[in-house]
Parts: sequence; C-alpha cells; structure tokens
Amino acid sequence: MTRFLRKLQWWLQRRRKEDELREELEFHLEEEREAREADGLADEAAWAARRELGNATLVREDTRATWSWVWLEQLAQDIRYGVRGMLKNRLFTALAALSLALGIGANTAIYSFMDAILLRSLPVADPASLVVLKWRSKVVSGGDATSVMRSMDGSTYADRSGMNAAIFPFPAFERLRPVSETVLSSLFAHKQTGGVNVIVDGEAELARGEYVSGDFFGGLEVRPAAGRLIEPYDDRAGATAVAVLSLGYSRRRFGDAASAIGRTMIVNSLPFTVVGVAPEEFFGVDPAAAPQLYLPMHAAPQLQARSFHTVDFLDANYYWVEMMGRLKPGIGLGEAQAALAGPFAQWVASTATKDGERANLPVLRLDEGAAGLDSLRRQYSKPLYVLLTMVGLILAIACANTASLLLARSEARTREMTIRLSLGAGRFCIVRQLLTESVLLAALGGAVGVAIAVAGIRLLTRLLANGQEGFTVRAELNWHVLAVALAFRVSVACCSAWLPRCRRVVQP
Repeated sequence: MTRFLRKLQWWLQRRRKEDELREELEFHLEEEREAREADGLADEAAWAARRELGNATLVREDTRATWSWVWLEQLAQDIRYGVRGMLKNRLFTALAALSLALGIGANTAIYSFMDAILLRSLPVADPASLVVLKWRSKVVSGGDATSVMRSMDGSTYADRSGMNAAIFPFPAFERLRPVSETVLSSLFAHKQTGGVNVIVDGEAELARGEYVSGDFFGGLEVRPAAGRLIEPYDDRAGATAVAVLSLGYSRRRFGDAASAIGRTMIVNSLPFTVVGVAPEEFFGVDPAAAPQLYLPMHAAPQLQARSFHTVDFLDANYYWVEMMGRLKPGIGLGEAQAALAGPFAQWVASTATKDGERANLPVLRLDEGAAGLDSLRRQYSKPLYVLLTMVGLILAIACANTASLLLARSEARTREMTIRLSLGAGRFCIVRQLLTESVLLAALGGAVGVAIAVAGIRLLTRLLANGQEGFTVRAELNWHVLAVALAFRVSVACCSAWLPRCRRVVQP
C-alpha cells in the first residue's frame, strides 16, 4: 500500500519530483567532484565523478521506474504524440473521423429504433409470461356473408392463411375468463377509445383513453405512482365511475400525481373520479398509442352512447375487445392454447347461424406478449429493415474508406518508422504508438458518431410519425449498441492502421 501511495504521489507531482531528482543527481556529482579534488585529482575530477555515476539518463529512468508506473507514463507519452500528429494532419484526421462517425452514428440510430419498436419488452414484471390472444380465419374480411364477424372495431391483417386479428366480442372474454384459470393466473381485456372529450376546471381537450377490465393492472402487475389502480369491483354495471391517469397527463392537468387523486373530471359529459396514477414508465400494452387515461370497460356504453350501445357491448358477433393473459408458472404457450382453444371453438360455433358461417369459424391462437401488441411492429418493421440494410452498406463503405485512408497514411510514414528504428526505438514501442493513434482516432469518430446518432434518432422519429399527433414511440440512444458499434469500428481502425506497419516493423 505504501508503494502504491508513493507512486500515486509521484504521478500527481511528477514535475516537482523530476526537478528534485535532477537536483539530487547534480548534488551527487558535485560532492564526488569535490572529493576527487581533495585527493589531488583536480584536472580529472569532473570526468571521474561522471564515470563513477554512470549514464545519468539511465539513472533517471531507473529511478523513475521505481517511483512510477512505467506503462502509465508510456501511455501518456503515446497519447501526447498521437494528439500532436492528429493536429498536424487535420485534413486526414477530419476525413477519417467523419467516416468512422457516419458508420457509428447511423448504425446506433437504426438499432436504437429497432430495439424500441421490435425488441423491447413491456415495462412490467416478468413480461416473458404474458400472452396475447388472437384468432385466424379463412374469411378475407369482416362483414362477409359467411363470417360470424358481422361487425368489427379494430385492426386486422391478412396473410397466406387468411385473416388474423386480436379483437373479440366481450361475451367471448366472459366465456374464456373462468376456463383460463387452469393455465393463466390472469386474463384481462382492454380497448383503445380513441379521443374522448375531457373537461378539468372548465378547460376541455381531447385525450387518448383506454377501456380496461378490472384485472388489467393486476394481471400486468403494475404498481401505482399515486392512489390506486382500477380493481375488479370498479368494472361492473352500476359501479362508481373512476379513472386512472398516466403520470405525464396528471402532471399537465393537475400539477402532480398526488394532487390528481380524488379530483373530478368530465369525460364525454359524464363525471369520473380520479382514483390513481399509473407509473411513469408504463405506456399500456400497445407501443403504438400510449393512453392518457384508463377507464373501466363497463363504462364504454355510457361514454360512447352515440356509436356504441349496451346491445353492442354484449353482441356475440361484434368483435372489438382485445385480450391478454399471464401464464401460470410451469405452463407453456402450447399448453395454454390447447386448454383455451376448445372452449373458444364451442362458444364461437354457438354464434353461427348459417352453414357458411360454421364452415369458416375463427380459430384461437396464443402469441407471446412480452412486447405487447404487434401492430407497431407490423407497421414499421419493413421500413426499419430497409433502413437496416442501408446502414449496413454505409458501415461497409465507411470501413473501406477508413482502411484506405489509414493504409495510404502508413505508406507516407514508412520513412519515419525507418528513422525511429535506426535511432534505437523498440519494435514493440512503435507498434504500441501506432495502436494508440488508431484508438484516439476511433474515439474522436465515436464522439462525433454520438452526435450523429442523436440527430438521426430525432429525424427518424419525425419521419415515422409522419405528422400524426400523439406518436408515442420515443427511441433513446442505446448505449449497448453504441458500445458494440464503437468496438467494431475501433477494431477495424486498429487493424487497418497498424497491421501493415507491423509487418514492416517486425521484419528483421
């Protein structure tokens, strides 16, 4: 420990220590010279003293080695030399750093969006155990004469096998909820409301809402930021009208989350009491549209009185509600699907009234729900993969440009390496110096690349939003992706910079 502290002290006060070492050597030489003169060797006293001491430079280096960390001192020297070289060749430095920055920044921006849209899990406890309930039918679209889906309110998509969707009649949810208890710890329903008119203290605005069943927050295992969340007894006919707000919306309308609890807000001309605020990181289960307020599912007929009636709420042929569940420990996705497919098939068969409808009944299937609903992934996956291919080409071009620049510079420095070797420089020292220069260049490119990545993320957000209000996808700079991209580019820069030179340096 004492040795470590001594070395640390020298590193922090190395200039003063160097002066003290020089003064000590001069004092020793003076003492030796005076001793020689006392012995009657005045003419040769100075030379004899120097011969006795030996090589003063070597003595200083040996002493410095015992006082300090040699590798740290050499690293500092290499960095200073590398910085001077970069400043001396500003055009080369700018071109190489910009080439590196474009590759690092473009890849980081695209991969950050890929992570936000295609890979990121919902911010809830154990998202891997969540499942999304869907169905598949040979019918091309709802409302077909041979379809039990006589009317719909929700998104569908077609593939080679027919039509796919994640919307169900509310009676289907009530039928599956009791039978799901053997494989699911919770089954809950939800539905985006679109815009609802909200009045708070006389100020009206349109807000994004979502109807949720009583088990919605409990099934997702979400904890409130303030107050409480919607419970099963809130989601029933005749229950007190309550609402839960997002944290951002509560701050904007009420100042903070705590001030919102107990306040009354008018939603589509009906009074609702705010009972809780969702946590900041929670945005619902659909990354495409983060709700600003959550309302009980049974409030839908009253709130949507003009376009949505109680008969629609209970209509077995009106597909509109979305369902998710959480697997019980030890239960697999296939096992849960097998347990629920039979009861759903029996129920949906009872809603058919014609032979054509019975021949094209929807079939239940379960998908992984860790990332929530996949509408956003279906919408943006294709353009993102196109952009990913483009930035891959940019990365390859940037690597080739960087390699070409460094190889050209290595040819120009051949004479410098030859002179340094002839003056006694070690081969390993030269290779270390070249490696340090490459890392400095890559670090500069990485710093500029971070700025390009941030600007690229903002630009992509605007392009994907395409002017639509309430666009909720907000990708953030992914430092893991940035680190991988930077490490890859550092490797390319180092290999391109010093491998050709090493071949010359190490040759006998």
